[in-house]
Amino acid sequence: MFLESLTSSDNRFKGLRFKDGLNIIVADRTDVSDQGDSRNSIGKTSFVKILRYLLGGDLAPEFKAAELSDHSFTATMLLPSVSPGEFDTVTVTRTVSPTTRLQVSGWSGLETTGLHIDEWRALLASRVFQIPEDVTRPTVGQIWGQLIRSYFGNPIKGHPSEADWESGVKLGFMLGLSPEILSGAGALDRMTKQGKAIRAAVREGALTHLSLDEPRLRAQLATARRQRDHMQNDLHAFKVDDQYAEHQLKADRLSALIQQLNDEALALQRRARELDDALREEAGESDHDALAAKLVRVYSEIGLVLPETTRRRYHEVAAFHDSVVSNRRSFLEQEQEAVTVRLEDIDTQRRRLDGQRSLVMQLLSETVALDTFLRAQRDLAEREAGVADLERRLEAANSVNTINDTIKLKTAELVTSVRSELNEREGSVDESISLFGALGAEIYTDREASLLVSPTANGILSVTPRISGDASTGIRSVETFMLDVVCAVAAIKADRAPGILVHDSHLFDSIDGRQVASCLNVGARLAEEYGFQYVVTLNSDFLKLVESQSDGAFDADPYILSTRLTDETDTGGLFGFRFG
Repeated sequence: MFLESLTSSDNRFKGLRFKDGLNIIVADRTDVSDQGDSRNSIGKTSFVKILRYLLGGDLAPEFKAAELSDHSFTATMLLPSVSPGEFDTVTVTRTVSPTTRLQVSGWSGLETTGLHIDEWRALLASRVFQIPEDVTRPTVGQIWGQLIRSYFGNPIKGHPSEADWESGVKLGFMLGLSPEILSGAGALDRMTKQGKAIRAAVREGALTHLSLDEPRLRAQLATARRQRDHMQNDLHAFKVDDQYAEHQLKADRLSALIQQLNDEALALQRRARELDDALREEAGESDHDALAAKLVRVYSEIGLVLPETTRRRYHEVAAFHDSVVSNRRSFLEQEQEAVTVRLEDIDTQRRRLDGQRSLVMQLLSETVALDTFLRAQRDLAEREAGVADLERRLEAANSVNTINDTIKLKTAELVTSVRSELNEREGSVDESISLFGALGAEIYTDREASLLVSPTANGILSVTPRISGDASTGIRSVETFMLDVVCAVAAIKADRAPGILVHDSHLFDSIDGRQVASCLNVGARLAEEYGFQYVVTLNSDFLKLVESQSDGAFDADPYILSTRLTDETDTGGLFGFRFG
């Protein structure tokens, strides 16, 4: 036996005492009560939610009502002792508020009775379910979702959003398979989703820095590396001159002086040409005798005789002119000589200054300023960062582009591993498959039932309960019942679950009364055979219908709990009052 009792701190609460085997919690319905309201007011479903809450689940929204804020719930149960093969009677109390802590007393191995909810879940995982510490699936909540079901939409799922791979790990664990191997499907699932998300983000432009064009990235990286290496070599060849700026100023001063000399030489050369022209003109004006003879000839040609006095006067003037010309030529020749000397001096100075400037320019060409060197270092650092960024982008593109290949490889490996695990555990798995088929034959004489267990193409363990014929809601519910029973039996035999299975009346709503009777008989028999409790909540009118349609094959009396719930009065429900 697992569950002994369920009580509350409120005295109005209808305490429940349980026994071995099949336990039926009956809710008496009045003729005038509405079915949905009856359920809410009676508390059959509330029992399931309270039990899940005590075993580490979340608080149901309806229990957050102000009327329950001071309530606490208590369950007494048998849990595995630290001594092998023995069990401790453990009392668990959890308040409605706060929800993060609870009291656990009577369990050997605990150093304190006050536990955080995460500690409680961890203890259940290791000591009750034997879940390995190095796996994240299945969780305690997922297994409770199969043993104490509150969702009936899908036989293999404990809640609508449970991923297929999680369902596979959970059911495989209960059937005795390795959770380490089965959990590989989770890693593949995450990898597949990440790859799809990244590709979608790149296509939609959300990741502008990320490109999946590997050839283009490789070309950009090669160019960036070449430029980086060239800059690096240049930097290594740099000679830093601390006086670089002074040398640069000196070179500028020398260039300015040379320019001044060039300007002066240009002016002097122009003056030298003018002096040459002037001296040539002076030489032409000095032939006075020839001019005098020419003057006499001109006069004679016109019939006139030039007087002697005139000739003599002309020669006197010519002599004076020659004196003036001689003095002018002497001055021009002196100036010409001075210009020539100055030009030679300028050429000498210019050669000397140009030599000095060449030395300075050579020094400047062979060295760099400290600022230039530091700027080059910064440029190199930026270039290095650009190369590193391209390397990361190329690596990311390669990773994304190879995700599909990696997924295919890992999927093939996982499928092989799951198949090997199924082959290794073939005996226990076949027992569960056989039990499922036998239960189907017992419940339906005209249908075949089969439990299909195999890895999917994605490496997920697929556990599919199937009953031949139409896929009605009733058939689906019977598949759920049979799968829960088979998984509970397998897990109990493998010491991977406590001895309890709970089904709320919702499971049986769509099942024919005769099949419900068969299900209850199956549950009672297997509970006795494998030593677990099968707890069922049913309305009294439905239970009577089941008994009548079973033609005496099922008698509920031995299994009905002494505490009965009713909607006839406000105090007849599980809580003893209506709230919310």
